[in-house]
Amino acid sequence: MLHLVQMFLCAFAVVTGFASTELPISVLLITGGHDFERERFFEMMDALENIQYVEVKHPKANDHFVGEDIEKYDLILFYDMVQEITADQKQGLERWVDKGIGLVFLHHSIVSYQNWDYYRGLVGGRYLENDSGYQHDVAFRAHIMEKGHPIVKGLSNFEVYDEIYKDVDISDNVQPLISTDHPESMPLLAWCQQLSPSTRTVYIQPGHGPEVYALPAYRKLLQQAIQWAAGR
Repeated sequence: MLHLVQMFLCAFAVVTGFASTELPISVLLITGGHDFERERFFEMMDALENIQYVEVKHPKANDHFVGEDIEKYDLILFYDMVQEITADQKQGLERWVDKGIGLVFLHHSIVSYQNWDYYRGLVGGRYLENDSGYQHDVAFRAHIMEKGHPIVKGLSNFEVYDEIYKDVDISDNVQPLISTDHPESMPLLAWCQQLSPSTRTVYIQPGHGPEVYALPAYRKLLQQAIQWAAGR
């Protein structure tokens, strides 16, 4: 009898789609090329709900783009800053993007691959090493622009203390989500893209230090960005 009940519940979950929304989102987290406070960052990551992640570090991280390893992940979370990538690794990432894997880019990942325009298209912008700038330990206000979007749902304007970037190249194709009026900052703090019916990307500029890791609004933003990009 118990077996029949379990079979019924499984069938109900498949028909209604309930099970697919309850399965943990599987995230490949790429780090390396830029220092960060690991303990506080992973404290934030562990606090995210219904998300399982595996960290891979450079210089070996991009090896995962080649082969079938990424098949088991719903999303790639970039928190790295590197320039080295082989032709095979580029082709591998492009293949997984074509298959519809979700992509979320945090903070300094916008600096990576200065000479790879395809990556710039995925992120929706590029920090230009020779023209852009940064400033540490800045207090600024984040303004929610698209309150109806799932990534910023339930968020109100919030205060941030973190590193800012300025004079960043931002694509005209992105959907702006969060802005700031700080005169030394780039105008947009977060945006998203629907690159294809199954491929979604998000970029979030804040993310340098422990003050922002601990911010409830930032954690909610990251949580919902991962969910949206993963198609949940």
